[in-house]
Amino acid sequence: MKPADAGCSSDFPDEALLAELDALRRMLASVDKPACATDGDGLVIMRLCSGLTLPEWETLRNRRDLRDWLALPLSANPFPYLTRIQQTLQELVFLSEHDPLTKLHNRGAFERILAAELIRSARSGQSLALVLIDLDDFKQVNDTYGHPCGDRVIATLGALLAAEKRTYDYAARIGGEEYALILPGIGLVRAEGVIERLIESARSLHIVCDGVETPLRVTISAGIACTKGKLAISWEKLYALADEALYTAKALGKDRLHCAPIADLTAPPEKTLVRADEKRFLFTGSTKG
Repeated sequence: MKPADAGCSSDFPDEALLAELDALRRMLASVDKPACATDGDGLVIMRLCSGLTLPEWETLRNRRDLRDWLALPLSANPFPYLTRIQQTLQELVFLSEHDPLTKLHNRGAFERILAAELIRSARSGQSLALVLIDLDDFKQVNDTYGHPCGDRVIATLGALLAAEKRTYDYAARIGGEEYALILPGIGLVRAEGVIERLIESARSLHIVCDGVETPLRVTISAGIACTKGKLAISWEKLYALADEALYTAKALGKDRLHCAPIADLTAPPEKTLVRADEKRFLFTGSTKG
C-alpha cells in the first residue's frame, strides 16, 4: 500500500484505489472484530485521495459495493457532504428495520413497535388490535410457478397492506409468507371490518408473473387479537392469541378471519391486598353486603 501522505492523484486508477481498500479489508478481517463492530472502542480510518470528487467516489462506491465507506472533503464546504452522510445513515437504518422485498417493517422492528404500542395502549387506556396474516397455499405458488413468481406475490400483497393501512398503522413482513398489522386505537369490531375489506381486496388481485399466461389469484387468512388497554399485556401474549386465531382461520377453510378472545378478559384478575369485605367496610362502614 502507498503511504498515507502520498495521496491519490486525479489520474489515480480506480483499480489501484480498490486494491488498497481490499488490502485494508483483509487486514481488518484478521482482527477480533472483522465487521468493524459498533460497540466498544474503535477507530475512524481516514485516507486522503487528492483530486477525487464526491461524484467520482459515489460512482465507484455504487459500482463496487462500497456503501459502508463514507467520504468527506477537506477544503470544500462540508455541509453538502454531511447531508449525504446523514442520508446514508438513514438508508442504513431503513435497511436494518425493513424487509428488502416488500419494504415493510421486518420481524425485529415489528416486535419492538408492538411492545412500545402496547405500553402506550395500557397507559392511555385505548384499544389496540394485532392482526397476523398468511398467504393461503403459498407453497403451491413456488412449486408451480417458481420462486421469482412467489416473490412477486409476496411483494404485491406487501404493497396492498401498505396501501390499505392508515398512516399511523404498522405493517410488517414477519416470516416467509406471513405478515402483521398493528392497529392502534382500534377495537375488535372495527378491526374485523378493516380485515374483511383487506381479505376482499386480496381476492381481487390479479398478479402477473413472467412466463405465466394467466394472472394468479390469491387468498389470505387472518387472526385478530385485541386489547382494550385495561391491563398491561406483553407483546408475546398478544402475538400468541393472534397466532392461535390465525391457525383457527386456516383450519376452518382459509380465506377468512378469526378473532381471539379479548386479551384483557383472558388475563388473570389483578391481585389485591384488600379483601372485598374490607373494601366494603372502608367505604360504607358495614361488613354486610
